Amino acid sequence: MNDRLLDTDTDDSVRLSVDEAQALGEKALIKLGYTPEEATIVATHLVDASMWGYEFAGLPRILVIADRPELKKPRTAVSIVKESPVSALLDGGNQVGYITLSHATDVAIEKVRSSGVAVIGLRNSWFAGRNAYYLEKIARAGFAAVYFGSSTPSVVPQGAIRKALGTNPMAIALPGKVNPFIFDMGTASVMSGEVLMKAFLGESFPHVVGVDKEGQPTSVAQDLLEGGILPFGGHKGYGLSLTIQALGLMAGSRFRNGDVSDFGYLLIAFDPGLLMPAEQFTSELQELLTKVKELPRQPGVPEIRIPSERGFREREIRRKQGILVNKRVVERLQQMS
Repeated sequence: MNDRLLDTDTDDSVRLSVDEAQALGEKALIKLGYTPEEATIVATHLVDASMWGYEFAGLPRILVIADRPELKKPRTAVSIVKESPVSALLDGGNQVGYITLSHATDVAIEKVRSSGVAVIGLRNSWFAGRNAYYLEKIARAGFAAVYFGSSTPSVVPQGAIRKALGTNPMAIALPGKVNPFIFDMGTASVMSGEVLMKAFLGESFPHVVGVDKEGQPTSVAQDLLEGGILPFGGHKGYGLSLTIQALGLMAGSRFRNGDVSDFGYLLIAFDPGLLMPAEQFTSELQELLTKVKELPRQPGVPEIRIPSERGFREREIRRKQGILVNKRVVERLQQMS
């Protein structure tokens, strides 16, 4: 047990055990119209995000879900529109992505087990949550995965003053000796969930990350919602974001509302055994990661970290210490439930 608290308690936060956070989330989600089973799927994902250290991607997301117009429209079960032994196009039935992508992940694993490869598209859904959450399940099943997620406009293309792209994340997961290797990134300068959280709290970013509705540079979260976020890394981030938006079309993103800029998810998974013995791959991957971590370090650098290493480590600590949730968020969820 790590005696030092990973997160510092403040007057604006509430420390909840994992079970308390799960129960609070499930009750609020059921009040929003989700079945107990659906509420468990969503809440488990959100609590796991908090344990990884992403507070804005945790229970606060329920408040965002509650305000989404999709909740007022009919929802149907996830269905398969088109299928082959190595592929499937799924219709999310206007369900939130936490539910639909969990289903898509299960389909991908099943197809890789039977055919070695899976190409999965998912349309008519919204909000994906942490992409690494789904890919971890695939990697722990012994498979590799690549994921692309397009979304509704919140990002301003380089040189423009109006948003046309989503935050458009991509992720890669590889099976490992102990934990998977997972690289998960968004192509926007900041995550949309972080913008929503700061806007809810009336906060700003420490530096300019986007433009307001007039196209002027801003760091104010509320202004970013009315204007747009910038891509990360200049033209490179913009190019990657546009590419992922295009890949979303292949998954059927236009089906939802007729717009070429919308939610679409493309997942490719495969068995490393198609190319080499699986144990050989995981051994060579471990050798590579160890080699990187044991490199001489620059002055003041305590360790060379591997993507997702911090998250795996902190998840186990917070599993024991609990998670911090903004007090206003807890109060709103309690009122809902």
